[in-house]
Amino acid sequence: MESETQQHQTHVQLILAPPDEVDAGMDVTLQVKVSCPEKCDLQGGQARIINEEGAVVKEVDLASFDGEANETDEFIVEMPVGPGSYTWTAVFVPPESEEVQHEQSSAPFTFTVKPHRIATSVWGVPLPVTQGEKFAVKIGAKCSAGCSLAGLPFVVYDDKGKQVTTGELGEVPLPQTSGLLWSEQELVAPDEEGLYTWVVECLASELELPHQVSSGSFRLKTVRPPDHIVTVEVIDKERKTPIKNASVFVHPYRSSTDEHGITEVEVTEDKHELYVKMQDYLPFQTTVEVAGDVTVKAELVWCPDPYA
Repeated sequence: MESETQQHQTHVQLILAPPDEVDAGMDVTLQVKVSCPEKCDLQGGQARIINEEGAVVKEVDLASFDGEANETDEFIVEMPVGPGSYTWTAVFVPPESEEVQHEQSSAPFTFTVKPHRIATSVWGVPLPVTQGEKFAVKIGAKCSAGCSLAGLPFVVYDDKGKQVTTGELGEVPLPQTSGLLWSEQELVAPDEEGLYTWVVECLASELELPHQVSSGSFRLKTVRPPDHIVTVEVIDKERKTPIKNASVFVHPYRSSTDEHGITEVEVTEDKHELYVKMQDYLPFQTTVEVAGDVTVKAELVWCPDPYA
């Protein structure tokens, strides 16, 4: 008389699951564990990852048995490209056996696919810019998932939303950054004096994977052409020695002193506030009436930070 085939239940679970949110098209690492209440060794069985359409995304063999349960090795699965919420299923396909028939078991898991994010930044904007003159800024962008953005086109818009110019990111990352690709772009300042906000937007529609772009904006202050030169000499008040690399701000113009403690700042004919700053010195401030070329001596008082 033939013996009756035993029926055993099984339980499958993901012991290494995808995060709740994943970037579109990214690779994630999974691992599956399968157990039987009778502590059977289920090697020869397979774990399958099934997508919402019933297609097999990945099929792996059970690799180890610890006396209690079987596990697969860690394996890589590519996430969907389209953004949205997904429910996939880990399915255990038991091995064939004449003595014990193990049931198939499954465990659904959910995750959300989000588009990659591109952050756009602008720096090196001169302040101020003479109205109608050319100036240069640096434009950079980086993908949250590390996609190469080499050659990615971008558009610069003025404060009225009008296209000013177009350009492309370079192929070499900015030094000392992690994958920030950039380009120097020449622009032309508005013809009228004022304060403007311009916007840079990367065009990601041609990238292989979906990307969500954050535009970058920058402030632009335009002034009329300078009329005169303010020469600022910065010295140590007690020692009477020049101070180099001091920051000089003749509102709204900026500069710094040379090795002789001197800088020349081109300004418009007007009344200007003059500020001088240097580490370990008290700030210097005065008002300068500019009706012609003028020289100002800024004597700074030594005052190191006791907590530095």
